[in-house]
Amino acid sequence: MIKVEHLSKSFGDLKVLDDVSIDYRPGICNMVIGASGSGKTVFLKTLIGLIQPDAGSVSYNGKDLMAMGFREKTRFRQKIGVLFQNSALFDFATVLENVMFPMDFFTDWSRSEKKDKAEYCLERVNVKDAENKYPNELSGGMQKRVGIARAIALDPAYLFCDEPNSGLDPYTSILIDQLVSELTKELGMTTVINTHDMNSILEIGDNIGFLYGGKMIWKGDRHSIFHTECKELRQFVCANSLARNIIEQDGAYKD
Repeated sequence: MIKVEHLSKSFGDLKVLDDVSIDYRPGICNMVIGASGSGKTVFLKTLIGLIQPDAGSVSYNGKDLMAMGFREKTRFRQKIGVLFQNSALFDFATVLENVMFPMDFFTDWSRSEKKDKAEYCLERVNVKDAENKYPNELSGGMQKRVGIARAIALDPAYLFCDEPNSGLDPYTSILIDQLVSELTKELGMTTVINTHDMNSILEIGDNIGFLYGGKMIWKGDRHSIFHTECKELRQFVCANSLARNIIEQDGAYKD
């Protein structure tokens, strides 16, 4: 469980996060949605501890992340998996070596143990046959799968995904969404996904917070998103033609 309370962050005169509060539960896909520039990336980086907030707190099962000392925070980060927007794979390393990297850094496992775990993770995301290839030999979707395999290599309790479908075609995006959702439920992780992709929101959005101008102005799920009276969210949702068609058929948003 992640509990965010009254989180604020400014850069100079620009207030990026403004008194944001929300809870994230395990075993479901929690989403942070909003247009570009709404504060999503800063929010995600603050949750992970890469950015220090000006005010507020982020607690993991009752433990305040900001109050942790260096060693405690280092141990805690072993419980966190991150899927970066561009996958962030090392071009000089094979797929297998990429997945083994966090194990090299955080564990004292033997090479055989790390190899076995990496192969298991790659098999779980269905790219086992690519373990000896390099990232530039893979499609965008396969790179995302390898990124997921690396993110779950240490059996994290928390998984953070920054725009996981960026640069992917709609079909591959759905497959990645389904994979993240399956792993979240299977491993019981607390998963937080940063996205503005309406297809993802409609597919796996179990718990959604809408950021607008640095404020969390709406909370709900993929079902209630069609019945909100929040005009800013309605404008965000209706910018997508698929969502607009669904809304028109469903009769939602009628005044």
